[in-house]
Parts: sequence; structure tokens; C-alpha cells
Amino acid sequence: MLKPFTYLLSLLRCFTYTVNQCLSSTSSLLSFESDKERGWQVVPLLLNNSPNLETLLIKGLVHRVTDRCGDACVCIARKKMEEEEVCCLSTCQVKVLKILGYGGTSRELNQMKHFFGNLKYLETVKVGVQAENRREDNNVNKNYQRITNALTKLPRASSNCQIHFF
Repeated sequence: MLKPFTYLLSLLRCFTYTVNQCLSSTSSLLSFESDKERGWQVVPLLLNNSPNLETLLIKGLVHRVTDRCGDACVCIARKKMEEEEVCCLSTCQVKVLKILGYGGTSRELNQMKHFFGNLKYLETVKVGVQAENRREDNNVNKNYQRITNALTKLPRASSNCQIHFF
């Protein structure tokens, strides 16, 4: 019988091997759903092992902050960037970024700023905005306008990057 730590290490090696085999040559699309109870620990591994990745689809940007999210996440990226010379996003060939369920919170906006500032090959960003009534103005249209304006004002590493909202 394997000890729990040995078993977990074995599972991690198996997962890493599977990820490397699946992504190393053929995948041009990576899609995942964020969860506020789970971190993005595996995202840098996926991005670093996806040389042909052209489309990144993320349902929701809010996730659990951990010290292992890596530099794909803005949560600890600033601290990590001081230690590392290259961000995993800056080496990606991603041309299309699609975000579903974007609510425009400051945390989400910071994550988008991180994506825009590091994805050098980005051509198209499609954002599914979830504009809800805010207590102070109770107007969905004003909130939608606030969200879209904030995103269009963000600086981008790619001069060819166009933003579309749906």
C-alpha cells in the first residue's frame, strides 16, 4: 500500500505526463472554468506546454488565491515577476482570448490587465459581460458601460489587439 504522499506524488507525475503528451504538439485551444474554491496552479504548466496554443477560453476569472498560481495569475504575479525573468503568458502564442462571465470587479480587471500586458500575440479578445445592477445607480446599462470602458482603456502588449463584447 502506498503512503498518501507517495500516492499524491505519483498522481501528479501521471497528470504532468498526460498534460505534456496531450498539449505538446496538437492543441490550439485550451478551455477551463475558474472556481472561487480552486486555484490556478496548473495553468502555468498548461500554458508552458502548449506551443501551438492559439485560443484561450476561460469561464470566470475569480479563483482561489494560492501561493502556487504562478505568473498566469495576477494574484501573486508581481512578487513572482521579481524572481522570474519570463512570464508564462509572454511566451504564449495565444491570439484569441475569450472570457465568459466577466463581472468587472477590480480583481477581474487586474487579471485582464495582466493578460493584456503579457500576451504579446493577442489579436482578438471576446468578453462576455455580466453587468448587474449596482446598488448606487440601479442601472444595468451604466454598469455595462463602466465595465466595457475600463477594459478598452487597459494598455496592451499587442498593438493588433481588438476587444469585442457580447
